Amino acid sequence: MPHQLSREWAGEANEVVDTLHKMGLTGKRLILIDIGGYFASSVDLIAKNFKGELLGVMEGTENGVMKYEQHLGYRTPIITVARSPLKLPEDHLVASSVVFSIESVLRDQAEILQTRTSAVIGYGRVGSSVAEILRNRGINTVVHDTDPIKLAEAAARGFQSHTSLPDALNGASLVVCATGNFALDLRGFGMLASGCVVASVTSADDELDLDCLKSGYVRTEVSTNLTRYEENRPGGRHFFLVADGNAANFIHGAVIGPAIQLIEGEKLAAIRALIDKKVEPAKDRLAELPVEARREVAEIWIEHFL
Repeated sequence: MPHQLSREWAGEANEVVDTLHKMGLTGKRLILIDIGGYFASSVDLIAKNFKGELLGVMEGTENGVMKYEQHLGYRTPIITVARSPLKLPEDHLVASSVVFSIESVLRDQAEILQTRTSAVIGYGRVGSSVAEILRNRGINTVVHDTDPIKLAEAAARGFQSHTSLPDALNGASLVVCATGNFALDLRGFGMLASGCVVASVTSADDELDLDCLKSGYVRTEVSTNLTRYEENRPGGRHFFLVADGNAANFIHGAVIGPAIQLIEGEKLAAIRALIDKKVEPAKDRLAELPVEARREVAEIWIEHFL
């Protein structure tokens, strides 16, 4: 029987340890590969109770890093590749594939992307690329972020940038959420213009509070990848959700070509560093690979793919 792993399971140290023992890992050396910060609240207790040796955690996403940073003071080594320059090509290509998938869903409804105006919520590494790609496609695009540094960068790059979420959503008929930290809750959904299309660049669990819609909205499947939510009242507004709020690019398999191997190479190097016990416990910050190690990964990638 395969083990049923989930976000809730990862947060329960005793359940994780029990699963590891059932998998026959007792007495083994172990590294947890995390993609989303699922072990952020439980990793030290897992390390304490596991009857083996937990060498550490390799975290691969910005969402996950933010969750681990909320619990700093770990006794366990944690290393991340999420903010590496080697991840920039992947972030840009993910953004390209997100826009591609949104357009594909709209075309299935006999609509083209350029009929809409867009708001990008979250001007991080993926969100900034989404905004740039949409603008380059001739789509009027505004940006919102709670980080003044990111918002200043967006403004310097010529985007109409809003400190206020209501101002950013005002008039937008396409909203792309890229915060990794609940871009829209009940209040946010209530600000959407009727007929707006909403898409995410990551998991719905991290980006959208969909549970808040259960009582006040009627959910209808328009197609395999598009869902309509309508206010449960006469003349109520409605909006459309792409891919049930999950990463839009997963509709088409999230294919981004050889660039993915660049950051995968760094992940392997990070795992090697954990095995060699070159990573200190994450007390004040998460560890990253040094420049020399990243350069070596890049050189190997160039040799194989160029």
